[in-house]
Amino acid sequence: MEQSFRVSIRTMLHCMILDMQGDLTKKVEDDLLKLHKWEQGLEGDRDYLILDLSKVPYINSAGIAILIRLIRYGQKGNFQTFAYGVTPHYEKLFRMVGLTEYMMIYPDEYSVLERIRSIYENTQ
Repeated sequence: MEQSFRVSIRTMLHCMILDMQGDLTKKVEDDLLKLHKWEQGLEGDRDYLILDLSKVPYINSAGIAILIRLIRYGQKGNFQTFAYGVTPHYEKLFRMVGLTEYMMIYPDEYSVLERIRSIYENTQ
């Protein structure tokens, strides 16, 4: 049974965080992609998009295509994409399809934020 999808946005430091919950499928494409004008970049001085996938139990091929689109928008909008909470199964799948070449995966939010803090400090 498909779990309904919900997404909320949090902002902190130089990041926009998408907290996602439910199945990532074609049904959520419009809601997720229309949530923000991704091609124009992130608001303010934010350079990093973080995808919280810890409450996403199922991602089908259309869901992976949505993630690819977000990453491509990041390249156009000049922001870098990170993810955390990815199950081992999906991490392996992301590696197989090449997503990890463009989106770094970390075990938890703290690890992502520490990495971003490190990147930011090294560029100042």
